[in-house]
Amino acid sequence: MILDITGDASVFEKIDPSVEKFITSLPGDSGEGAGTLQDFYAEAHPWAKQAREEMAALAPIADEGFVVPTQVSYVGKGGRLYAVGEEVSGATSVVSRFLGTGYMWDNVRVMGGAYGGFAQFSPRDGLFSFLSYRDPNLAKTVDVYDGAGAALRQSATTLESDPDALATAIIGAIGDMDGALGPDQKGGVQFKRWLTRESPERRQKYRDEILNTTPADFKDFAERLEALQEPSAAVVSSKSAFEDAEKAGKSFTLKDIM
Repeated sequence: MILDITGDASVFEKIDPSVEKFITSLPGDSGEGAGTLQDFYAEAHPWAKQAREEMAALAPIADEGFVVPTQVSYVGKGGRLYAVGEEVSGATSVVSRFLGTGYMWDNVRVMGGAYGGFAQFSPRDGLFSFLSYRDPNLAKTVDVYDGAGAALRQSATTLESDPDALATAIIGAIGDMDGALGPDQKGGVQFKRWLTRESPERRQKYRDEILNTTPADFKDFAERLEALQEPSAAVVSSKSAFEDAEKAGKSFTLKDIM
């Protein structure tokens, strides 16, 4: 068990006796036996291993559709860009943001008419996802997602001769990274960094990679998108929309919700 508390020095002085009392009242030994715990940074937790095996057997990856009475769709699709153990460059933050604020905005929201369109990448686990919100389309939106790799390749070629556009993309990613945080957010961020053993040196390296992003990084991201690992889609929409998607070659395992 881990106890994480955020507060200033005066708060800790007041609560320290209560925290100490709480910790000492817990069962178990924090003395000699504490050092024998399994190192889950070096090997997988047995529960996680069992969960993966059960999920693979009982809930294999599939494109799922959830049928509800609605006039719009919520279209999600994602997969793994990086395998376990691969190092993720900070340049991915620039590229994924570029996708979300440019390609997705133009094709899903402006031309597609959806209320929202998002592209999200998690550098900690290597997973990438697309999502649309209150979307009048289904099959067309999936086509937009599938065309993101080719669009990135074209953007990489354009950025080679447009350094100002590349600089704008880099500035946007750095701006997201250095946003102001409230006290509770600072505590949460520090806790995550402690859990993942994220050092100041690693954060500086990631920052440098963002600042040194090149068009080649866009091409690399495009190649990974086109070879997306373990891809799957999850869509909330109407029965008629799924029927139209089926005609367009987009099939889903359907489940009626209402």
